[in-house]
Amino acid sequence: MTNDIVPATVVRPIEILAILYRRRLWLLIPMLVGLVAAIAAVVLYEPQYRSSATLLIDSQQVPTTLVASPLTNMADERIAKIRQQVTSREQLTKIVEANNLYPKLRNRRPFDEVLGVMRSAIGVDLVGATGPGRATPGQTIALTLSFAYTDPAIAQAVDEQLVELFIAEDQRLRTEQASGTASFLLRRGDELRDRLVELETKRREIEAHYFGALPDQIAITAQSGAALRAEISRIDSESQGILQQNGLLAARSQEAMAAPDPGAEAVRRAEEHLNQLRAVYSDEYPGVVAAQAALDRQRATAQRSPAPRPGAGIIHAEIAAGRGQVGMLAQRRAQLVSEVANMDRLAALAPQAAYELNNLERDSDNLQRQYRDIREKQLEAQIAANLQKEGKGERFSVVDAPSFPIGSGGLARVQTLVLGALGGLGFGLFLVVAREFLAGTVHGATGVRRYTGVAPLAVIPMLPSGTAPQRRLGLQRALPQWRGAIGHAGGSA
Repeated sequence: MTNDIVPATVVRPIEILAILYRRRLWLLIPMLVGLVAAIAAVVLYEPQYRSSATLLIDSQQVPTTLVASPLTNMADERIAKIRQQVTSREQLTKIVEANNLYPKLRNRRPFDEVLGVMRSAIGVDLVGATGPGRATPGQTIALTLSFAYTDPAIAQAVDEQLVELFIAEDQRLRTEQASGTASFLLRRGDELRDRLVELETKRREIEAHYFGALPDQIAITAQSGAALRAEISRIDSESQGILQQNGLLAARSQEAMAAPDPGAEAVRRAEEHLNQLRAVYSDEYPGVVAAQAALDRQRATAQRSPAPRPGAGIIHAEIAAGRGQVGMLAQRRAQLVSEVANMDRLAALAPQAAYELNNLERDSDNLQRQYRDIREKQLEAQIAANLQKEGKGERFSVVDAPSFPIGSGGLARVQTLVLGALGGLGFGLFLVVAREFLAGTVHGATGVRRYTGVAPLAVIPMLPSGTAPQRRLGLQRALPQWRGAIGHAGGSA
């Protein structure tokens, strides 16, 4: 006998419809609750109108190859700094008071929370080179500045004020940064200049202290030392010659002292002549008288001024002159020896002088190079500051002025109601599924077959409530189904 049992499948659509009909209140009540919540949201929701403006980052009018921009940070970083300045407590307080924003909220909540709401209503979206959206660092070319509020006119007015603040703050930031850079470079340049002056003074002191021992002077000092030593040798030779000459003159002086005195020799010859005449003539002889008179004159002359020895005075003068010359040469030699000692000292100080001068020159070269670089950068920074002050540097320009918002940007009322009803219906459906399928409820004959693995012997339908004739009619309609089910069960057995 063939088996006509219905195969075990999932819940059939008719059973699903029966479940939904039986649990219809579980669907209707959440749907009504969701619809009521949507109606409340529509009634209580205040529409937000967003006004937006687009600012373009214009590059400086003078090419950067001629004047480098002093702004080293990227555009998105500067925009973040400007946003913090614009959304500061002081700036937002002025805007709130000037436009009387959030009057109800200010009466109910602290002012800091009001400022927080306003900050969340301000939008700053970066535009990259490839298109709108979050720009990658270094590729920001523009930005969109927007503000949302319940009144479109006030939203536009506040957005215009934010744009003005943004441009003014950007101008102030760029000018201050350029001027600050120029001032810093000027102070740094002055510091380097003062240090260069100090190094130059120290250099002069070193040159004065090591004069003659400097690298460019040590060769001349060595040559001068050699010349002085040669001069000392010459002086020694000359002094030795003079001393030898004085020795010879002293010997000649002794010989001259040993020679007879000319005055005494003249007196002796006059006496001999007188004695010869007396031996022949008498004392009254005129020749004897004349010889006697000549002898008296010679004696008187010898007694009055002794006659110098021949050559003795010249020899003494030459000896004295030689001694004087030897003394002068000794003084000159002592002076030369002192100079040679000084040059030897300078030669010994030459390495130390070269070391100190090399260190000083190295520091001076580094400072001079830094000073030149600082001056060049200072000139560029000053030109950049002038460009910023004249409005010819990098700046923001308004491409799209703050727009007047037309739509609120939120969901429409009909959409809100539909979404509320669908949300409630979905929640009710979730409850029905959880109740029916997680609680282990058996749904129809297929459910019995699915859970037991055996087909049911009979299926007794649920008779709808009503009058007796209607129940009998339902029973008559159900009898053929029972017989068929019993027959199938018997065949299976």
